[in-house]
Amino acid sequence: MKYSILTLLALFALFSCNNDDDTEYSAIADFIGEWEIEGRTLDDGLPAEIVDESLVFSEDNNFEDLVGRYTLSGETESTGHFFISTPSYDLNFENSIGEILTTDFNIYNGILTLEYINNDGQLVREVWRKNYYYETE
Repeated sequence: MKYSILTLLALFALFSCNNDDDTEYSAIADFIGEWEIEGRTLDDGLPAEIVDESLVFSEDNNFEDLVGRYTLSGETESTGHFFISTPSYDLNFENSIGEILTTDFNIYNGILTLEYINNDGQLVREVWRKNYYYETE
């Protein structure tokens, strides 16, 4: 009986140990990396002209929040912070001079779709594809 109790205690101790691995999972992990634009349409449904554009999302120094940094490169470059607002779950881009662009978004299987109203009052829909070969610093 004594050995049975000791065996049970040993098994309990073995299985109650958790994996103390300190890896942090980012709340915005699906965004992190480089994205390339595939298409842009305006509210009339016609495709808008696109140039080679890339959008790079990177983590800030708090892995638990819904905030990070972005760089948009194309004809011009824009940098700033992005954040996901709750409970609406909008994706917001705040550039270096404090302007904020609020977008509806859908992210699934390496495809990011953004919808927003541009400065001309038109609904814009963009489709971005994640570049899985992008190496972060």
